[in-house]
Amino acid sequence: MIFSFPDGDKAIAFTVSSSHLSNHDNKKIIYNKVITNKGNAYNKTTGIFTCPVPGTYVFTWSTMSRNDKQHCFAYIYHNGSRKMMTHSYEGKGGYHEVASNTMVLSLRVNDLVWIGTTLGKYCYGYPYTGFSGWKV
Repeated sequence: MIFSFPDGDKAIAFTVSSSHLSNHDNKKIIYNKVITNKGNAYNKTTGIFTCPVPGTYVFTWSTMSRNDKQHCFAYIYHNGSRKMMTHSYEGKGGYHEVASNTMVLSLRVNDLVWIGTTLGKYCYGYPYTGFSGWKV
């Protein structure tokens, strides 16, 4: 994978979302709507952030479940290991539930970070469900 840094800018930052309602159950969430991708470290085809530069990174993600469907549990994964999660409940009475979380990780070159669901499904897409990360 080649990472380009125009004009010597070495910033690594991304914000992505899914363009549609996701029906996930034990799957990686593929955020195909790229809003920002400085350093091109997020892959919208695989849903994976690949660390190009070692250091400390901040990641944040949010989910919104449908008001008439199951819960949405979404974990952040680091090299395949679950770290922290969000849990947006099934909304009642016409309401939707939103959950978000933030995590700081020390990464090495080629470490992988992504968001995946476990139990539950039906996470709304853009602009309600998103994933962001940046190097500090």
